[in-house]
Amino acid sequence: MTVDEKLFVEDNVELPSGLFSKKMGSINIPPQLNNAKDWVMAKRESLRPWQEFGNYNRASKPANIAVISRRVAHNVSYYYTNYAFISALLIVYCVISSPLLLLAIVVSGTACYLISTQKEGKVVQIGGHSFTPKDQAVVCACISLPLLFFASAGTVIFWVIGLTCSVVGVHASMMQLPNEDGTEFEMNESV
Repeated sequence: MTVDEKLFVEDNVELPSGLFSKKMGSINIPPQLNNAKDWVMAKRESLRPWQEFGNYNRASKPANIAVISRRVAHNVSYYYTNYAFISALLIVYCVISSPLLLLAIVVSGTACYLISTQKEGKVVQIGGHSFTPKDQAVVCACISLPLLFFASAGTVIFWVIGLTCSVVGVHASMMQLPNEDGTEFEMNESV
């Protein structure tokens, strides 16, 4: 059995129905996760091989601005998923390397999740005041925004954007087009 076949078999494993006791409850997968899984699988298929992405034998100094613009236009569309993956790694690095930011994201995300999973029209009573789900969302935002501000979320966002643009710009402008060096490399167009 090949590695791809093993991965296919592992991805299609069904859990026994009695695995979770009534005390634990059952796992309900929201339909949004199925759409997200389909999107991730489509992007995974469009990911270019990292050997091709990092093949610096194809890198050269561009002759002029026209060459740079052609290279960037081609390489950004061709290596789009690779660039997105690099951006995601930078975001994960920033969140993991900043414990306060990680805590702020977990607290904000948990509060938003709890508010969104409440039954429609459920009112929470705290200290004699009643809070509708809309009020709860406003309170969550009023607590989350300063918490994220103090955790330097804005700095992280601009750092990731700046570094991603720099990496993408340098890579896309330096990598030769397929017909530029006289050889063609295979382009897998996905439909």
